[in-house]
Amino acid sequence: MAPRAAVFCHNGLGDGVISLVLSNNLHLNGWHVDTYQNFIGSMQKWFPHLPVMSYPPIHEIERLLHQYEWFFVFHNDTSEFIHKLIQEGKRRFFDQMKVLYAYPSKRIVNEPYYQDAQIDPGVPMTESLRIFCEKILLLPKSTRSNGFIPPAELKHRANKNRVVIHPTSSRAGKNWTREKFIDLAEQLNQKGFDPVWMIGPKERVVWKQIGFEMPEFASLDSLASFIYESGYLIGNDSGLGHLASFLEVPTLTITRRRALAKLWAPNYAPGVVVTPNPWIPNIRGLRLRDRYWQKFITTQKVLRAFDRLVLKAPM
Repeated sequence: MAPRAAVFCHNGLGDGVISLVLSNNLHLNGWHVDTYQNFIGSMQKWFPHLPVMSYPPIHEIERLLHQYEWFFVFHNDTSEFIHKLIQEGKRRFFDQMKVLYAYPSKRIVNEPYYQDAQIDPGVPMTESLRIFCEKILLLPKSTRSNGFIPPAELKHRANKNRVVIHPTSSRAGKNWTREKFIDLAEQLNQKGFDPVWMIGPKERVVWKQIGFEMPEFASLDSLASFIYESGYLIGNDSGLGHLASFLEVPTLTITRRRALAKLWAPNYAPGVVVTPNPWIPNIRGLRLRDRYWQKFITTQKVLRAFDRLVLKAPM
């Protein structure tokens, strides 16, 4: 019987699809892996060999601790379940419980269980997880792939001129401006591309009547299928960028800080990241680059980056 491992992810889309890299590596080395995450389960047919289930109630932690030989937990300051799982797991099964800190800060080396995984904030997460599997877990096989298996009826990048634009994210402070996204879409349209807007139900009122297609999707699975058959994705630092990258769709990511991009920018497929110029002052107490980063990233700068992306993309 195969040994059993559990991977506990953050609940965002990007966190979930990245964490599957760890699950996939364990699977490739003969482990049965259960991945716990509350969002990506609706895409289960894209990774049938990696079962995903929602977090159980806190009172089931006792049962979980006797169900697996290894536990891999992505630290999360806001989750009571994760805190309790780490506390009980480290108290009773110290060596079998591995805590992973995926934070873009050099200070993570001071966290109590940093030595479990030694995630380097200067290395992309997909590569960090591969290194963790190879160098710390000493697994014979390692990969940056999260194990996605596209449905056979879909054709990869069938619509090469279709550019999915995702102008929102989990926090307003991470978003480039509405006006610049619209200007970008208009200029892409003039260059012969077909911009299609990806807007969630809660934001559609704000973005309606912009003059571009704005399809709705019944599930994450159908949204993934649409992205898989698109040519490119442009967006802020968000989960859809990571989803597109793992679907091997080239991505352009607009973000405020280069340090964030080193760790979290989509990087499985060809990608380009646009950030403010590093010479803009960002000293403590002033933080001009962080406070006004949207102003320092022009539409023309993003268009030039998109031209580079097109050259990098497979034909």
